[in-house]
Amino acid sequence: MSKWSNTDEYQKLSKEELIELAKMYGRFALTLDGLWFLGVEAMYGMDKAIEIDREVWRQFGRSEARMLKKFLFTDSVSRLEEICRFYLLTPVFGNLGAQAEVQDGRCYLSVTDCHPQKARVKKGMGEFPCKTVGIAYFDGFLKELNPDIQYRCIVCPPDEHTEGLWCQWEVWIEKNLEG
Repeated sequence: MSKWSNTDEYQKLSKEELIELAKMYGRFALTLDGLWFLGVEAMYGMDKAIEIDREVWRQFGRSEARMLKKFLFTDSVSRLEEICRFYLLTPVFGNLGAQAEVQDGRCYLSVTDCHPQKARVKKGMGEFPCKTVGIAYFDGFLKELNPDIQYRCIVCPPDEHTEGLWCQWEVWIEKNLEG
């Protein structure tokens, strides 16, 4: 009888293979989300599917931030560089050409290569108006990292965007001056 665990298998992988595996897990999540959304859309229509999707992504953002905080041994995020790090470590955004930069006291989070949107366009479905879903996600994700984090969407479909930039979010931390 042979017996082994997934930990045994992970330990056999090189660093590069582990990175690719992590990216693949993110693609699995995107694929599951896309298939789920298309199924809900087919049954209930686009408006209801987006309404449900917003709530799912808000909860997912909260959950993802909690898990990342636990993984990185922190209770709260207080620096813009930390926000960038958390964003870049998310499994989903790690597969969308995610970029993050800090400039003039603000953090800018960008998606430069959105595979789900590109697939929709290629299939003739047009771009998905994901802005409200993105707002819900970042509301859950960022507020879980630190309730003082504020953000705004700079661009996200259905907004017009340049090639190579699907969406971008501006993030800053409001300092609590009372305490």
